Amino acid sequence: MHIDFEIHGRVEVPDGTCLVPGMSNLFELPSGAVISVHPVIEMATSMVADDHRDLTYGEAAALGVQLDLYDRSSFPG
Repeated sequence: MHIDFEIHGRVEVPDGTCLVPGMSNLFELPSGAVISVHPVIEMATSMVADDHRDLTYGEAAALGVQLDLYDRSSFPG
């Protein structure tokens, strides 16, 4: 089984942040640090549990969950 999804959004960054040339989803902050924005798979132990956490791709794969990203393009706004 698979689930199709589409995610749109934005993230606030400091003025002077630059898209890294040739990279679709990598940004250099004015400090020189580099960030990227990725969808994550979050899990809780049940519908009523308050123990949400992000899974690593390996943890997700062990549960039979595989995240396929078709496009990770970002555009400075």
